Amino acid sequence: MKAKFPSLITHLQSPYGPWQSAYSEDALRRAWTAVRGNQGGSGSDGQTIAQFETELEQNLHRLHLELVNGQYRPQPVKQILVPKGDTNWRPLTLWTIRDRVAQRATYDYLEPVFDRQFLPCSFGFRHGRSTRDAAMAIAQAREQGAFWVLDADIKDCFGQMRNGIVLKQLARWHVPRAIRELIRLWLNAKIGNAWRPDQTTASTSQGSALSPLLCNMYLHSFDQAMQQRSITLVRYADDFVILAQHQTAIKWARYWAAANLKRIGLSMHQDKTGITNFDKGFLFVGWFFVKGEMYQVKK
Repeated sequence: MKAKFPSLITHLQSPYGPWQSAYSEDALRRAWTAVRGNQGGSGSDGQTIAQFETELEQNLHRLHLELVNGQYRPQPVKQILVPKGDTNWRPLTLWTIRDRVAQRATYDYLEPVFDRQFLPCSFGFRHGRSTRDAAMAIAQAREQGAFWVLDADIKDCFGQMRNGIVLKQLARWHVPRAIRELIRLWLNAKIGNAWRPDQTTASTSQGSALSPLLCNMYLHSFDQAMQQRSITLVRYADDFVILAQHQTAIKWARYWAAANLKRIGLSMHQDKTGITNFDKGFLFVGWFFVKGEMYQVKK
């Protein structure tokens, strides 16, 4: 059967390689291993990981054919609310097992190329980078004279990322059209039990293997804009700090950060964002900094 998704870029033209290779049965088997390792629950169809595994080869073969022939369509998703801190809740999107395998295979295909684009200031959800690495970057800035700190949180980052900007950035980074079409389908997948009337599609909600990668891609232009001589940005997904030697530079950085987030439809959480310094101390991704010391906070 003739593929409905066009093979836009050849192996020689694209850093990604042929898009069909993302969905070979071997690639899907590797993706399945990662999905099984996460031990998630069932999706909207009720199928569990154990049930999917009882006919694993048939399921992977069927999924392979649907993906490479352009017949694949995601199932509706369901959401659950999970605790975030002491009083807040965040929605977690649950995809069917087959959709998780397809998304993980897409992640495996895109991540090596995407990661080469990301800047050193980005630490979250990247291979070989951890909260300790982010903490060490902060400590290095302190040793180089930084004293003032903008401690910031992006308000509902995953929920507010705009699908149109996501798709435009994928095109700018020359992601094959077939892959962009699959991601568009996932962004527009219906939520079967939407708890907010203004959010009835999955978009980049947390729960997808792709969402953290798309988040880093989405914030890449913000990272670029914040590469200024007088300040240092350290970002871990939707949390970030900006460090500077002088308070005036931090006040300017707060304005500049807000302007560049607004440009991509995002904003800083006013209740979780403020200016502090190393004498007062601050907490960032599980590490507490005060004066010349840093400590990992145990949960």
